[in-house]
Amino acid sequence: MDFKQAIIDNAWGGISVDYGMLHLQLATPVVVLIILFIMIYTLNKLLFQPVLRTLDNRNAVIEKSQKRAIQVSEEVERLKQDFQQKLDSVRTEVLTLRNVGHEKGMGSRESLILEEKKVLQAENEKYIVEIAGEIEATKTFFAKLNKELSASISKQLLS
Repeated sequence: MDFKQAIIDNAWGGISVDYGMLHLQLATPVVVLIILFIMIYTLNKLLFQPVLRTLDNRNAVIEKSQKRAIQVSEEVERLKQDFQQKLDSVRTEVLTLRNVGHEKGMGSRESLILEEKKVLQAENEKYIVEIAGEIEATKTFFAKLNKELSASISKQLLS
């Protein structure tokens, strides 16, 4: 008996089929299936599940980041609206204060103008009285001078 034939005859399971170059024993497909199941289980535990878990974690992190980005953008938009409202209220307040200050300034300016006008009118009246006094003094001086001239002319004409 030949060595090849001895291995085929004594194979595990005892059932063998010989097709010339192809020698199949019942044990061969069973062993191949067992090895395949062991490899599938091992690859699943060592490779596929960690990769799938990593991909799931990555997707969860991406979704969490996207939700956070949406929340942050909503918060930024809300803060932007609050800032715009506050800016508008501050601008309104500044315009109000500016108008009030302008009105106060105009009022104080008008009061200063009125006070200055009163002072100038008082000075004007004082000068008018003074000039009237000088006019009267000048009139009396000219009247006196006129009398003296008249007296001197009459003296010269009569003498």
